[in-house]
Amino acid sequence: MAAALSASEQKKSVAVMEAAPRVGRKLLATGNGRCNLVNMRPAPYYGDGDFAGKVLQHCGWEDVLAFFHGLGLVTREEDGGRVYPGCGQAAAVLDVLRKALERKNVPVFCDAKVQSVQKTEKGFRLKTADQQFECKKVIVACGGMAGGKLGHDGNAYALLTSFGHTLKKPLPALSPLTAEKGAVKGLAGLRLPAVLTLCDGEKPLASAAGEALFTDYGVSGICAMQLSADVHRARDPRLMIDFSPMLGLVPCRYERLPVQKPYQNREKVLALLKARAERLPGEEILLGLVPRLLAERLQGQSLQRLSESLSAFPVKITGVRGFEYAQVTRGGVNTAQFDPVTMESRLQPGLYAAGEMLNVDGDCGGYNLLFAFASGMLAGRAAAK
Repeated sequence: MAAALSASEQKKSVAVMEAAPRVGRKLLATGNGRCNLVNMRPAPYYGDGDFAGKVLQHCGWEDVLAFFHGLGLVTREEDGGRVYPGCGQAAAVLDVLRKALERKNVPVFCDAKVQSVQKTEKGFRLKTADQQFECKKVIVACGGMAGGKLGHDGNAYALLTSFGHTLKKPLPALSPLTAEKGAVKGLAGLRLPAVLTLCDGEKPLASAAGEALFTDYGVSGICAMQLSADVHRARDPRLMIDFSPMLGLVPCRYERLPVQKPYQNREKVLALLKARAERLPGEEILLGLVPRLLAERLQGQSLQRLSESLSAFPVKITGVRGFEYAQVTRGGVNTAQFDPVTMESRLQPGLYAAGEMLNVDGDCGGYNLLFAFASGMLAGRAAAK
């Protein structure tokens, strides 16, 4: 939609081909229905992160916000540089996009899944199950495989690989972590501020802070989901959970962190426990300090052992929950084959790609939508020239 509207500014004939019964269904699900549409802080991206940085140099968050403000959307900034629609409803973002398409007479063909894109003498031929369309230029912006029915099944990548583009295997990212049952037994339902460090055996790989949610299948919450893509590069993935924020020993933070070493707050935790032991019976040391379910799990441990458990609670990770539960896709089409200024293919003139189809993904917090909108706007502008 952002690409189509940007192209229509040049008074070109533009149309949107949508595989689903209606446009924007995935947009409505973002930000728990609030749609965190951009983030104004420096953007952490993975996959081909350098490519994402070059795209945002030419169309940054200021440009994306100006685009939406021009459509009539009122926005507000919240902590961490996050920007939401002022009314707090994702539907408002979709509404201004849809109405702008109507106002600019951009036709939207729903239930029109493009099965192939073929080069012709005059441009391209797009085929659906029962129709075909001729056009001079094509922007492929089908999104990724995340979100179950809201994403695509992987076949959309063939629209680009058929022209020689290469694909890095798509993997679920920003997805809850699954764990061995014994590791989380009895803890389901607990929401605790913590610092999570994913390790490959003893080697720390990545860290994030926030509210960890224990479930019957593993660990969720944004901080756990931030680490999900890193699980794919670990042979022996283990999650070490530092509860120091819950104990008031370190600030509660809600962001990805530089890699933390497990047990780094053990001495602080031990000092706290020793101080409590001087004035409380042994069986009450954890009373009022940690939730009952966690206290029951840790009961009977020595002060030294408790300090280790509370500064690096070990959870054996078995994987991630998959595309159905993932927010974004890691992997996708190789960005080296596209121009980051125009989003045009370096292999096939007139062919463009934008958004999650490409090998770019970011953390939670509006970064993924920012890249999607920015790359779509660049593609639309360039294709219309």
